[in-house]
Amino acid sequence: MNGKQDRHIIDILFVISLFALFVLSAVFLISIGAGIYSKTMLNMNTNFDSRTAIAYITEKVHQSDDSGNVDIEDFDGCTSVKITSVINNLEYITYIYEYDGFLRELTMRSDVVLSPAAGTPIIEVKDFSLNDLSQNLFRCDVNIDGTETYSFYVSVHSGGDDNG
Repeated sequence: MNGKQDRHIIDILFVISLFALFVLSAVFLISIGAGIYSKTMLNMNTNFDSRTAIAYITEKVHQSDDSGNVDIEDFDGCTSVKITSVINNLEYITYIYEYDGFLRELTMRSDVVLSPAAGTPIIEVKDFSLNDLSQNLFRCDVNIDGTETYSFYVSVHSGGDDNG
């Protein structure tokens, strides 16, 4: 009778250890899945933010691409895309630049002086730079998360002359 009882205890211990192994495996798989999910979401958010910044700058330039209206210029210590437009016989200037960790946009009349802090934050960036490559082409580098810099080129189709 004592042998049957020992065998019965071994059977119970086997089932308990098998169940514990199953639980540990499930927890391990869940933790791996959660890690993969969080990395995927971080990459998706970074890609979304970088594509948003790229599309925003490109679209703003192409919307305003009339003769000589788009230029790269220093705006109070910030390298910026300067877009000039005339609305109701008043000249307005739009600056797109990086200030205080954000890509910003500021639109103001040309006779008004504002600081870069007055701009509307668009998206958080770690680094933003513009390089004027030719009269109608500039390169933009955007770093969203501090690890990878995205570079893109924007062509000003009007060529910056008065012929359009």
